[in-house]
Amino acid sequence: MRRVVTGIAVGSLLSVAVAGSIRAAATAASPSAGSHSAEAHERRTPLENANEQRSPEVQELDGKIKALRDEFHAALDPLQDQIKTLKEKYEPQLKDLEGQRKTLIEQAKSPRIQELDRREDEELAALAQREKDETEKLKARFADERKEIQAKYQAQRKESRNER
Repeated sequence: MRRVVTGIAVGSLLSVAVAGSIRAAATAASPSAGSHSAEAHERRTPLENANEQRSPEVQELDGKIKALRDEFHAALDPLQDQIKTLKEKYEPQLKDLEGQRKTLIEQAKSPRIQELDRREDEELAALAQREKDETEKLKARFADERKEIQAKYQAQRKESRNER
């Protein structure tokens, strides 16, 4: 799981880096770029500024990473399509059989046990909803804190650039 998350994060960073390179090239090619260069420099992210200063070795590695990632997806995408097709074929059948099994088991239980099971399911569902709500609040709080930290360091970078 950690490798997947890391892979996704690296892929996202590469996407941002490529987009930043494209924007930087478009800005450099624009005839009006010189008149707004200081303003454009202010709006760029540190990653975009770093992309402009990349060494040829880093650019070569970026190309190799992109090529390998493209090759990986060329092999992976058909397999994912096969998995999707198999799930679409078998999951409805399995769900139907599991439903029949559950019905038979429930019918064999006494009414008292059925009522206890129903109440337990209701309480567990309520707990799950509370957990979901609290998790969303916690994620929002951490997102706010993350934005504050990023803004603080962005301001410090701006001050450092102005001191040069």
